[in-house]
Amino acid sequence: MMEISKFNYRNYQLNILTPLKILLIVSVCLNIIYAQTKSDIKFSHDNLLPARIEHLGLNVSDPTSVANWYVQNLGMKIIREDKKPPFVTFISDKGNHFVIEFYKKDKFPKIDFHKINYMSYHFAFMVDSINIFKSKLSSRGAKVMEDISKLPSGDQVLMMRDPWGMPLQLVERVNPMLKFINIRPEHFATNTINSRAKAKWYSDNFGMLVLRQGGLPDYGTFVSDSGKNMMLEIYQKKEFPVIDYDKINPVSIHLAFEVNNILSAKEKLLKSGAKLVNDISSSASGDDVLVMRDPWGFPIQLIQRSIPIVH
Repeated sequence: MMEISKFNYRNYQLNILTPLKILLIVSVCLNIIYAQTKSDIKFSHDNLLPARIEHLGLNVSDPTSVANWYVQNLGMKIIREDKKPPFVTFISDKGNHFVIEFYKKDKFPKIDFHKINYMSYHFAFMVDSINIFKSKLSSRGAKVMEDISKLPSGDQVLMMRDPWGMPLQLVERVNPMLKFINIRPEHFATNTINSRAKAKWYSDNFGMLVLRQGGLPDYGTFVSDSGKNMMLEIYQKKEFPVIDYDKINPVSIHLAFEVNNILSAKEKLLKSGAKLVNDISSSASGDDVLVMRDPWGFPIQLIQRSIPIVH
């Protein structure tokens, strides 16, 4: 009797514990799968686009003088400076939103900005008092190309050239699209043949946000990176020239995007119509760099930084 009772009790234990053990094993397995899936999703999100608009690169005759002019007059600061050729100098706004890279590489062409229409290409700063900055920059060697005008939105706009001829726009916004105090880089503008298609390409492939979009005839569109650090202004103005960027060396001018997975970004952009110029290489600082052209020929650089230069 005792043996039978004991045997039955063990059977009871076995019948109860076996389902519990199965549930426990299934639960552990599901948690492992979920954790791995979550990790994969996080990896994909962190290491693909969206990208950050990081810097505008320009080959100039005197990087130190140009950088100092922007520091002294447009609220920028030097964040990296090489005292040896090619004198690479990085300057950023005080909010670390955007960087301009100046360097002197004599083996590559330098753009004669005096010959480029300011509506074909320009670099814009948002200011809090456009009249004050007009007076200041005019006294420091900049030239007015088109005096202050008011847009239908109420924004005031001024077209100038810096002392080296680069088209420079100052804009005082009624309703700023980006975070703003006093002065900061706001956008990089290009005239193109199909502004809607180009804006969509950057939005689709770089995860950029459309902040403002106009209608006929220009279809002027402002797109920013997801962190709203910097914008591109893309429009189609038939009365102004469209620059043939395919004929311009990427060392002369390029717009750089910081990415977290340069190989994946390369593959994505190639499938979307971008052209490879210089394949992925590593710099002395450990950054991975890739040079391409967008479908309209504009030189773009992708950078996977070992240590970010802006945060």
